[in-house]
Amino acid sequence: MLTEEVINDFSIKINLELAGKLDLKWDVDKKGVVCGWCRLVDYDDIEKVAKLIASFKGRVMTITPLNTPAIIADNAPDEALVKEKSVSLIINYHFFFEGVNFTVRITLPDIDRTVKSITPVLKSADWHEREMQELYNIKLEGHPNSKRLFLDENIYMTDHTMIPLSEAMTGASTNTLWEKIMKSDRKEAKIGE
Repeated sequence: MLTEEVINDFSIKINLELAGKLDLKWDVDKKGVVCGWCRLVDYDDIEKVAKLIASFKGRVMTITPLNTPAIIADNAPDEALVKEKSVSLIINYHFFFEGVNFTVRITLPDIDRTVKSITPVLKSADWHEREMQELYNIKLEGHPNSKRLFLDENIYMTDHTMIPLSEAMTGASTNTLWEKIMKSDRKEAKIGE
């Protein structure tokens, strides 16, 4: 299918599936790279988008969460209350299908840090979602394997937890890993042979 046909077909299907509850834009750069940008009104619709991406034989390239400060109006009625809930969570899902890069943005409510897992639909989301869960304190509904990837089980991340990664990890890339490598039965390569 030609890129223009893919864009048109996908645009029609996503608008039908989400009943127009989205903001969708397309861009083609000077080199012909096609990028789609989509902001969902309802964050639970990410599962529907994942199913549509799967129907186009697509995959997840990465997922990037971002804690962002909420915008406070100059004349907010209760500025102290607004400051108390000053973090919102934006998650960008970056997909690729049929030569098209497609980014979907969702915003989770301040209070709720739970999102439906898309791993049951797109297996390529597995590690990205687990990393997101671990480093951003996001709960995943329906993830088939929510075990931690890197951090020690005793560390509980909150919205603004700042700790050196080397302290938080269970040795996955530090001395413990190096010691395992050095104790392995691998044969040493001799220089000059």
